[in-house]
Amino acid sequence: MPDLLTHYASSVLVARTRLGLKESLLLGLVGLLPDIDVLLRVHRWATHSLILAITVATPLLALTYRYGRSHFRAAVLAATIYLLHLVLDLFTGPTPILYPLADSLYIKLEVNGIYNDTGIALAPRVTMETWKPDFTPQPAVEGPIASESGIILAVVTTLVLVLNYLGEKKHAKR
Repeated sequence: MPDLLTHYASSVLVARTRLGLKESLLLGLVGLLPDIDVLLRVHRWATHSLILAITVATPLLALTYRYGRSHFRAAVLAATIYLLHLVLDLFTGPTPILYPLADSLYIKLEVNGIYNDTGIALAPRVTMETWKPDFTPQPAVEGPIASESGIILAVVTTLVLVLNYLGEKKHAKR
């Protein structure tokens, strides 16, 4: 599963496309919300359902648009970041993204390659598996908080944010 650091870093990068640094760092926490289900000792529960997320987000976005337009952009980004988490999880394990309408989905992507005298041949392969969702509490729920890819993404995110900040600061002095 993507680790918490990966979800946070990717969420911050998405938020940074439209918001300032402080707001992006705060809004990045929304990318961790689907994993709140671990507090119930269940991972990938209804908090990972696209159907339920849209059901909850639609009226909230409508209310924000109607009564708090100044925050509408942040609300749309928050919904996008939440959905990004769900999509990323599809590629790492069974995710009940269409719950309660369908079983959990797991998409596996592979690119196999052959290198020989005649050149390189790539053979991409995509498979989708379905699993019955299991929402029973477990004695323990484990998963990485940080992995190699998460640390690399966090370092790259930090570099992008620092370079962006320095560029804005330099531009502001002119």
